[in-house]
Amino acid sequence: MHRLLQFSLCLLLLVALLALTFRQQTSSAQTTSFHIGVRNAHAMVYDGDRKRVVLFGGADAARVCSETWEWDGKRWTRVSTNGPGPRTFPAMTYDSIRRRVVMFGGNQVLFGRNLEDNKYLDDTWEYDGRNWMQIKVAGPPPRSEAVMAFDKARSRSVLFGGHSRSDKGRNWLGDTWEWDGTKWMQMNVAGPSPRNGAAAVYDSLRKKIVLFGGSTQTGVSGETWEWDGREWKENDAARTEGRFNCVMAYDESRANVIRFGGRFGGKAFGDTWEYDGSKWEQLSAVGPSARNHTAMVYIANGKRVMLFGGHDGENVFGDTWQWGGKNWKEREMVKPQKRVENGH
Repeated sequence: MHRLLQFSLCLLLLVALLALTFRQQTSSAQTTSFHIGVRNAHAMVYDGDRKRVVLFGGADAARVCSETWEWDGKRWTRVSTNGPGPRTFPAMTYDSIRRRVVMFGGNQVLFGRNLEDNKYLDDTWEYDGRNWMQIKVAGPPPRSEAVMAFDKARSRSVLFGGHSRSDKGRNWLGDTWEWDGTKWMQMNVAGPSPRNGAAAVYDSLRKKIVLFGGSTQTGVSGETWEWDGREWKENDAARTEGRFNCVMAYDESRANVIRFGGRFGGKAFGDTWEYDGSKWEQLSAVGPSARNHTAMVYIANGKRVMLFGGHDGENVFGDTWQWGGKNWKEREMVKPQKRVENGH
C-alpha cells in the first residue's frame, strides 16, 4: 500500500512537470521574436493601455502580409498570424475608450496588374491585445487607402475617403463614416473632395480630427481640413505643397501635428513638417530617407513619435525611427530590399 502511494505521487509529479514544460514551450512559441524585415503599405497604431505599438499587414519586398507585430520600446515581436487576411492600406485606429484596435478594409494586393488582381475589402475587425475578432455588420463600401482616427471626446472612430476600382477605372471616395463599437453611421455632410492616400490624426487639445493631402481626381492635394463631429472645415491659411501617402502623428506633449514624407510630382520626399492648428511649418531636421507608404504614431509614455518602414519606389524599408521634438533618431536599422515586381 505504501509503495502504491509512492508510485501514485511520483506519477502525479511527472504529469505536473510535463504540463509545466508544455505551458512554457507554448508560451515561448507565442512570444518568439522574429525579424520583421521590411514593410510598406502597413497600418500602425499605439495602444496606450498596454503601451505597445501595434502593426498589421502591408507588404514586404515580395508578398502581402497578414501578421500582427508589436513594438515594446526595444524590439519588434510577432504576436499573431491569425485574424484578418493579407492586405495593404487598411484603415486602422485605436479606440482608447473601449481599448480596442479598430481596422477596416484594405486591398489584397499592392500594385495589381489588372482589375482581377485588386480585391477591395469592406470587413471590420477589432483587436483586444490577444485576439482579432471580425465584427460582421453593414458599413462603408469596399475601399483601400482610407484614413481613420479616433475622436476621444465623442468616442467615435471616424473614417474618410479612400478609393476602389471598377471596369471604368479608379473610384475616388469622399464619404465620412463613424464607428461607435456597435454600428457604422454615414455622416451626410460636405467636406474634402474624394481622395485616397490622405493622412489624418486626432488633435486632443482642440478636439478635432486634422486631415491633410491625398490624391484626387484633379491632382495631389495640399489642403488641410478639420472635423469637429458636426462639419468639415478647410483651413485656407494652411494650404501648402501637396502630398499623398504621407504620414502624420499628433504629439500630445507639444500639442502639434508632425507630418513626414509622401509623394508629389513623381518623387518621394523625406521632409518633416509641424502644424500648430493654424499653419504648417517645415522643420530643418535630418531623418529617415525619402519615402511613402510608411506609418507613424505617437508613443505617449515616451513622449515621442515613431516611424517604421515604407518605400521610395524601388526600395522597401524596415528601419525604425523616433522623433523627440527636435531631431530624428534611428532606433533600429534594417537593410533595404529591392521590391520584387510581381504585382503584389
